[in-house]
Amino acid sequence: MAYDGPVSAFAVVVPALVRTPEHAENLRRCLEALAQCDPAPAEAVVVDDGSPEPIDLAPWGLAGAFEVIRQPNAGPASARNAGARATTAPVLVFVDADICVPPDTFARLAAALEAHPDAAAVWGTVTAAHPHPGPVSRYKNLTHRHFTLRQGDRHGLVETPHLTTMLAAVRREAFEAVGGFDTRLTTVSVEDVELGRALVDAGGRVLLDPGLEAEHRHRFTLGSAVRNDAHKLRRLVSATLRRRAAGGTSVAGDRPADARMRRYVLTIPLGLGATGFALTGRWGRAALCLGALAVAERDLLAFLADAGGRRFALACLPLMALERTTATAAIALGVVDFVRDSAEEP
Repeated sequence: MAYDGPVSAFAVVVPALVRTPEHAENLRRCLEALAQCDPAPAEAVVVDDGSPEPIDLAPWGLAGAFEVIRQPNAGPASARNAGARATTAPVLVFVDADICVPPDTFARLAAALEAHPDAAAVWGTVTAAHPHPGPVSRYKNLTHRHFTLRQGDRHGLVETPHLTTMLAAVRREAFEAVGGFDTRLTTVSVEDVELGRALVDAGGRVLLDPGLEAEHRHRFTLGSAVRNDAHKLRRLVSATLRRRAAGGTSVAGDRPADARMRRYVLTIPLGLGATGFALTGRWGRAALCLGALAVAERDLLAFLADAGGRRFALACLPLMALERTTATAAIALGVVDFVRDSAEEP
């Protein structure tokens, strides 16, 4: 399908929940980067999703550049929908509060949407560099970058079955046609993936611009990374099963994103074995499982080595194993959620 509306005017929506000084600093940098874009967006809204203290942009000198809307905490899906309702521009641009976009963001988005009138949305990836030197943060940032760049030719637009709203432009017409973000997803999970899938299932195309790179400032600890991955995977499994049961074309299973997920699932026993053998002191068997995991994920390891060196890549192997260990429970819980929700539906 083709969209007839103009793409010259953008409305930026930044959902924000500021609980710590680090959250505030990330938001400040995010908004400063948006304010430096040329061309600038026609509208810019920050949705304060129930921060303990109301967000005040005046000390940053940004009060005139952004409108702040405050709502009780309801999650990022609800916050983004609220920002969309508060604006009128024909294209919505969703930017996470820990993302710093490049100055040419809106020029690139306009060019992509004008060249592809059948595109419902265009999204970008993250830079290889990360502001926090910790290995977990670097690993999480680079694995996201690897996933996006392996969708296709990194030098051109790539059609994908989903998107992430770290940085994504969505035509308002397409956004409203699918009902916006699913507000049943009240936490940071797969609300953006599901929006992309809904757009595809409705007949729109979702395009990735691998050259549109934004800095992701989120700092991960080992604990937060494990919890985040498990929670998102649980929600992804239940959402995927629901959409597959409904015959959604966005979960057809024949795209690079699907192949990457299959690779991840197939390596779960290796990660589980490595973790289990290590915890019981059977180091030889743990090493064998890690070696097999390294062989299976050699493309990802090569990508990590290119970005951070061989030592860094090898140090990431235990993180991979731990990811896949927690994935076992997350997948099981996702299946349980799907079965329970299906039984409760009329």
